[in-house]
Amino acid sequence: MILKQQGPLERYENNPILSPEDMPFHCYSVFNAGATWFKGKVLLLLRVENCKRETDFYVATSKDGLHFDVATKPVIYPLTETEKLCGKGHRFDMRITKIGNLYYLCHATWLGHWGSCIGMATTRDFVTLKPFRHLGQPSNRNAVLFPEKINGMYARLDRPQNIDSSGRVWVSYSPDLEFWGQSMPVNLPLTPWNTAKSGPGAIPIKTSKGWLIIYHATAKTCSSENYYLAAALLDLKDPSKVIAAPRDFILAAEKPYECMGQSPNVVFTAGAVEMPDGTLNVYYAGADTRMCLATTTVQKLVKYCLAAR
Repeated sequence: MILKQQGPLERYENNPILSPEDMPFHCYSVFNAGATWFKGKVLLLLRVENCKRETDFYVATSKDGLHFDVATKPVIYPLTETEKLCGKGHRFDMRITKIGNLYYLCHATWLGHWGSCIGMATTRDFVTLKPFRHLGQPSNRNAVLFPEKINGMYARLDRPQNIDSSGRVWVSYSPDLEFWGQSMPVNLPLTPWNTAKSGPGAIPIKTSKGWLIIYHATAKTCSSENYYLAAALLDLKDPSKVIAAPRDFILAAEKPYECMGQSPNVVFTAGAVEMPDGTLNVYYAGADTRMCLATTTVQKLVKYCLAAR
């Protein structure tokens, strides 16, 4: 059953769908998973932290998008040339984009005093990941690859990061997925709930009205930095142009599983999957500790965005 609430996004009644105690091994947290459709199942590539605060990626699969089987071993992911210079990097916040028959993975890698870099890899089976040789230049994170080329170029959304960890959504282009440029900011509206930072979330969904995106944003309160989810439509040929972006958020941290954990008051999505019945499953993390689900449809989100123009 889905819990009804105001707005286009509805929480799943039995949240969270995955918590540390549900995992087939001992861990501290499971959150910020990339999501895709793979061999007739929903596949999540989970960020799992052990009690040393070390991160690995684990595959979880589900026929119904609600109940998941989790692998007992992490995926095999060799180090890049950059990571070899400083030992194992801290990889996190995976996104998954399918282009043709290949799955492209984007994530952030923390390299200590060198900062946060964007890492990329490819896979066909989610058993072994083949990394691109080098990481991107710091400081950047939240890389989200579009599912098709735009004007003959690969395109991605990301969040270049300021020294205070703030930042905004940008779009960049590449002829080969190695060299990125022609970068432009995405002019999303400034509101009281995104005064600290904003960044891309799920993979953009192509619609006749524009690229539908679900993004995160934060605002600082006297006790924490609160996270929100929001939706917008971007131009199909120039995603730096915003067609419609409601000034309301669509999800805020309100439930105990979103407000209590290692990072209080956080809702964060890195993936959404459209189910066979047309439901859009938005997988999001609660408090950087557990995985949750909210549902809507692409049509409902597009209509919601366009009503704000």
